[in-house]
Amino acid sequence: MLESPLALILASAVFAYGLLSRKTEAAAMTAPMMFTLLGIILGPLVLDWTTVRIEGHGLMLLAELSLALILFTDASQIKRSHLMKYEILPIRLLAIGLPLTMLAGTLLAHSIFSAGWLLAALLAIMLTPTDAALAQAIFNKQGIDESLRHSITVESGLNDGLALPVLLFVLALLAASQHGDTANIDHLHWLFFISQQFFIGFLWGMISGRGGGWLTEYASRQLWISPLFQRLCGPSLALIAYSGAELLGGNGFIAAFLAGLFLSAEHTRLMKRLKEFGEAEGQLLSLLIFFFFGLIFIPDALPAVTARSILYAVLSLTLIRIVPVWIALTGSGLPLRAKFFLAWFGPRGIASVLYLLLVMEQLGFTNPDDQEFFATTVLTILLSIFLHGLSARFFNHLHIVRKP
Repeated sequence: MLESPLALILASAVFAYGLLSRKTEAAAMTAPMMFTLLGIILGPLVLDWTTVRIEGHGLMLLAELSLALILFTDASQIKRSHLMKYEILPIRLLAIGLPLTMLAGTLLAHSIFSAGWLLAALLAIMLTPTDAALAQAIFNKQGIDESLRHSITVESGLNDGLALPVLLFVLALLAASQHGDTANIDHLHWLFFISQQFFIGFLWGMISGRGGGWLTEYASRQLWISPLFQRLCGPSLALIAYSGAELLGGNGFIAAFLAGLFLSAEHTRLMKRLKEFGEAEGQLLSLLIFFFFGLIFIPDALPAVTARSILYAVLSLTLIRIVPVWIALTGSGLPLRAKFFLAWFGPRGIASVLYLLLVMEQLGFTNPDDQEFFATTVLTILLSIFLHGLSARFFNHLHIVRKP
């Protein structure tokens, strides 16, 4: 693959974007927007310059790796002392907003597509998690209150892991219903599975972050570790957290986020080195995901887009997200501008792509109804990449604070 024109184009695109990154971001053109657009242009819809086919397993591995690194790196930038002051906001978003969003999405999908409840729930769950990579566009915006930025980061970091067991449960129900086997579904087993995913993910993530940070700190003080390997320790810990949790029966995404959150080292320089390589690596992998999304997913999805797909995609990014979050924030004391910011900024991206790949692997998506659901998911992600990317600059100029 490295000798193909695609490798040259991708490397040149990363290099060129890097040279102009400050100017493009100032112009509200985010990296996911640019690389998705590049994939569309090079694909069969426009130039049709490449015939490279990427297997679903390869894309799934790339998505898992990039999401784990992004979750770890983003969480490592959150100060736990600050988080304790703001914890009620992400708790509200996750405990109230997340299930209400799934419920609202399911009800509207069932109504709009006249689909079965399980298939409607599947579509809603795939489009519920917010995206950690796209949330990075808002993390360092100084015009937005720190508590609000941290709430967005914590929400996007944890809702991927919280939604995944629910998705797997609905997939199991759907597969059983297709074989007339719903009576044999062991609900107690699934309750134990979901609880195990949460508990082991949280516990292993905390142990990995705390223990890995302490060991790195100790080795640095003893002068056992070079600056180069200080940088490599960051992504290594992210993968230890993710892979270890998965092997133990936990949720890797929750573990990766908790590992970054509980990563601790006293030396500022060491913490900077731990973050910088993982941040760059995660950014590169996420750009590849968005490029292949534009190159492969969009050309496959567009022929199946219907008026119902467009309607649901728009509702998914607006009412289905905004109303549940607004309900979750009732009584929080936030001003209207802050509530609207949290309600609007729920971008869909890598997590939804990963969930879609998982569903396609299990169900195939071969009949016309499945194709319409595939197209709806892809269209929603595409709209989110551009709408949320463009709106990040708008919110920064509003100077949003937590208190009126």
